[in-house]
Amino acid sequence: MTSHKLSLADLENQEPLPEILQAEWAKDQVMQLFDDLSAGSDVQHVQLKSTKTDATVTLNQAVAAFAAGEAHAIQVRYVFEGEMWCDTIMPGDPTTKIIRNRLPNL
Repeated sequence: MTSHKLSLADLENQEPLPEILQAEWAKDQVMQLFDDLSAGSDVQHVQLKSTKTDATVTLNQAVAAFAAGEAHAIQVRYVFEGEMWCDTIMPGDPTTKIIRNRLPNL
């Protein structure tokens, strides 16, 4: 996977901007998201930031850290129905902030 920074030329050529969605979910909804990602997407990369680490981990390791209340942030890049997505999960109390970006196909 490669990353692509938007440039002024992209805007001038009317390249579409990445889709960005934001929500706040309860813990059970986030756990369902992890189940959905595991069952229905092709997970490409998972990054976990906690007091112990800032590293690439498996989805299961990220889920365990979230469930234990150890995760500060989790980023999951995955392919769903032919589109590349990136979910940033920021645990909080009482809700967790989810920022979802549809990444451009390169």
